[in-house]
Amino acid sequence: MDEDNVESKETASPEQAVKEKPAGKAKEAKEKKKDKDKEDEKQGRTSIGMPIAGLAVQPKPAARYAPTYRLEPKNPLRKERLEIIVKAEMDKNYHDEYTFHPKNSLHMAAQVSEDIKTRIKALNFDRYRYIVLITVGEYLMQGLYSLANFLWDAEKDGYVNYTIETPKFFAVCTVFYLYYD
Repeated sequence: MDEDNVESKETASPEQAVKEKPAGKAKEAKEKKKDKDKEDEKQGRTSIGMPIAGLAVQPKPAARYAPTYRLEPKNPLRKERLEIIVKAEMDKNYHDEYTFHPKNSLHMAAQVSEDIKTRIKALNFDRYRYIVLITVGEYLMQGLYSLANFLWDAEKDGYVNYTIETPKFFAVCTVFYLYYD
């Protein structure tokens, strides 16, 4: 049979011989491409270099922890300690020599609120979030009313309020502490 194939190729017309040669090269190229595609699939890439969704190396999922079902904090918040911190920071910054200026007072109030929040967080009360609100104003024959409404747990959540009043200005600091399960 091999001899018949050899003879038939030799006796074939030149047009057929030309057609058969590229077909043989095309087969070799297809086989090389299949081998490359298999290698890419092992590495998780498609033929254009993009990862295949199912075969790509997946990142490790984040660690999941079992719930503790603990309802009380390990380090419970002590309101007295918050009052001491608020009073100390407010008295240090808003003393009798302080003069009200709208731009400077804004930046100073922001800095004092950050200082108070940082000092409270340093106490490491477990599972609490804090909101520090400072209002500073100049006495110019005006009135001020302020209201805050929250939906909270009356046993665990609360606030600390401290007010400084002088003939020239007033400063009010309110720290809300909210228990976060």
